[in-house]
Amino acid sequence: MCAQKSSGWCVVKDCNKNIVEKRHFFRFPKEHDRWLQWIRACERLDLEASGAEYAHRIYRLCHLHFEEKWYNISKSRAILHPDAVPTKL
Repeated sequence: MCAQKSSGWCVVKDCNKNIVEKRHFFRFPKEHDRWLQWIRACERLDLEASGAEYAHRIYRLCHLHFEEKWYNISKSRAILHPDAVPTKL
């Protein structure tokens, strides 16, 4: 799963305050079970009503919410492991 490297916003509450470092944003997964894991891990059950497809198109989560073992950032892009689940809030 690739990330957007441009500026954006993260769905984790209060994450967008006082941004100092460059961040990489990942799309929510389309697969329903993994999507549920993400919204639960982010404590954003309010997103459940939107559905996985909509969340995949609209919402992003920044790399700061994943352990470093789950992503790889190169000069041109960031790639998230397909089994990654956010664990850092």
